[in-house]
Amino acid sequence: MVIKYIGRTTDFSGKTLWELIGNLKNFGVGRLVKRNIFERYNEPCFIRILKVEALDNEEGKDRKVRVYVEKVFRARRYPQVVEMESVTYKADYRLVPKSEEKSLWEKVSSIKQSERILPDHVPFPPLLNHILEQERTSPEQDLRLKLVVKQGPDNFYRICKEGEIPNIQMNKTKFPELYESK
Repeated sequence: MVIKYIGRTTDFSGKTLWELIGNLKNFGVGRLVKRNIFERYNEPCFIRILKVEALDNEEGKDRKVRVYVEKVFRARRYPQVVEMESVTYKADYRLVPKSEEKSLWEKVSSIKQSERILPDHVPFPPLLNHILEQERTSPEQDLRLKLVVKQGPDNFYRICKEGEIPNIQMNKTKFPELYESK
């Protein structure tokens, strides 16, 4: 018999946060937990549980909990405590063994935090650049796109200031031949 799945699939693998911490002493306060979806990053990503509050369980739904955590994302520690509630029902969490906790903290402290500075303007995509060249009224008009970076807690990028040199180049592409003039 062939099994056919219907509906949306997920990349989650693991347990819900309640399944992990519900049976631990003191609800796992002080323990480290990883989300498997963040394993794609080279830098360590994890949370340290500070406080747990159980929420009312709605019939037929996954149990959610309100958790206050110290969050480390891509080896950067958040300066304030983070409250998690809406993502705790996802079956994507893994408890870090106590034997690995020290090595994770050492990795975080050993990674040098460098600021990622982007240029303030980037070239337009090839087709759009071609259209703009045809519609341009004066030849001295600059055909570059101004970058805008939305600031947030997970954002490690910023736009370069006047006289500053960016350390990330934005004209990397899979098809550089499209940007070459013929």
